[in-house]
Amino acid sequence: MRVKTFIMATSAAGALALSAGAASADPNGWYGAIDIGWHSADVETSRTIDSFEVDEDWAGFARLGYRFDQNWRVELEGGYRLGAIGDTPGICNIAPAAGPCEIVDGEITSSSLMMNVIYDFGMGNSNLRPFVGLGAGVNQVNTTLLGALAADRTIVVGADDDSVELAAQGIAGVTWALSDRASLDLTYRYLVSNMEFDLIATAPAAADGTYEGRYTDHSLTLGLRYAFGASEPAYIPPPPPPPPPPPAMREFVVYFDWDRSDLTAEASSVVTQAANYAKSGRPTRILVVGHADTSGSAAYNVGLSNRRARTVADALVAQGVNGGVISLDGKGETALARPTADGVREPLNRRATIGINFR
Repeated sequence: MRVKTFIMATSAAGALALSAGAASADPNGWYGAIDIGWHSADVETSRTIDSFEVDEDWAGFARLGYRFDQNWRVELEGGYRLGAIGDTPGICNIAPAAGPCEIVDGEITSSSLMMNVIYDFGMGNSNLRPFVGLGAGVNQVNTTLLGALAADRTIVVGADDDSVELAAQGIAGVTWALSDRASLDLTYRYLVSNMEFDLIATAPAAADGTYEGRYTDHSLTLGLRYAFGASEPAYIPPPPPPPPPPPAMREFVVYFDWDRSDLTAEASSVVTQAANYAKSGRPTRILVVGHADTSGSAAYNVGLSNRRARTVADALVAQGVNGGVISLDGKGETALARPTADGVREPLNRRATIGINFR
């Protein structure tokens, strides 16, 4: 019976697990579960009666739990285990003169209330996850029995009593995720608690009294668990930050040879740098200003500075810069980079500046 039931429960769990697709992690928060399956109880008592033969029978559990993260959870569990009393000849041997009982009828049931702490192994997005746990609480064991002689059905012993004692249990099992909220639990529980009952005997009277003992139980159940907590939102990576805006204004300086307005190789390199910078954004204004040193007349230097500004502007347009945002100006010798006396040839004053504004 025990092996057959175990195989049936395991096969059913495996079939359901194989039918389940990949599932995401259980959401944190509250969940509920119902379990049903098989159990086998052992009862050992004091005094003359050594033990009861308790038939294997069904067991049911209801659980309300809370998941803290993808590994730890706690739950409050209520359980009920039914077991009929089987062949227990020792019951009537407390009255040897009467002979052994040949008719024994009764049952021992267990109603438990446990607080469990569960640890789920593996990652939360795994489809198959083992778990272990420990529980503590109380167990109410109800004992009902009648022992009679077969010949005349004379009642020899009887009991109808219950006791509530502290209990502990160990838990192990495996979970199959059916969806992001529903899971199937195959759970083994080992429960142990004390128990006692009052026995009434017709003969001998000395058999009356309280019998103390220990109740141990092995159960294997299949349960459906459903999470009520809010699902974790899918992670959407933030968009990459936009590139930093260019500075509001940047200036490039192009130098010329004396009395010349054409570009040297070095001057062409500076113009290329300015063009690339302008094309990296959308400039609102590009101001090209030509300058001259103090050699030559003031009127001549104004014309020379204008030619230098025009040369630079044409080079920028040739390299793809929008000519519509380019403005020209010629300062002649009125805005010297290095002040000098009239008639001095100063290389720093023979220049054109490119001011690029983006806003």
